[in-house]
Amino acid sequence: AGILMIRAHHLARGDVDRRVMLIPDSAHGTNPASAAMAGLEIVTVRSDDRGNVDVENLRELADSRTAVFMLTIPSTLGLFEPNILEITKIIHDAGGLVYADGANLNALLGLVKLGDLGVDICHSNLHKTFSTPHGGGGPGSGPVLVTAELAGFLPKPVAEKTGNGYVLATPANSIGAINGFHGSF
Repeated sequence: AGILMIRAHHLARGDVDRRVMLIPDSAHGTNPASAAMAGLEIVTVRSDDRGNVDVENLRELADSRTAVFMLTIPSTLGLFEPNILEITKIIHDAGGLVYADGANLNALLGLVKLGDLGVDICHSNLHKTFSTPHGGGGPGSGPVLVTAELAGFLPKPVAEKTGNGYVLATPANSIGAINGFHGSF
């Protein structure tokens, strides 16, 4: 859902050439698989000798074709990226977005605000972060967290607050329905 939202965001701006997803070589295999399913080209970013993103390699790769950089926070190696602010600046300066794979946000909850790090979009895997079971052996599920700039692309329906409670609504540029409203649980 997150990658489809990013693609829709760039297309809505007329930025049709942004089709590259930069992914660290330490990433879980689902990251490039998701990019491929969304029709993006995958470009691998090297790790440095400590297992973090090689910032100079990222700088060389980030260009006008970069749609998004996906970074697992903390990384698949269990490391928090020490150069996160430099990394998000490189991607934003190239016109791309930063996607945080929130595979296990337990290490950050209550300590870090992803928006302050420059993250534009993040999925929170509830089967890890909040111990929600996968459910029937199927995929995990959870919320997609976005900046205000991407909110109009959220899948439908979304709950909107009204004077009397909440209603289900469709964002202006929604990518459409992805799954049953309550997910796989």
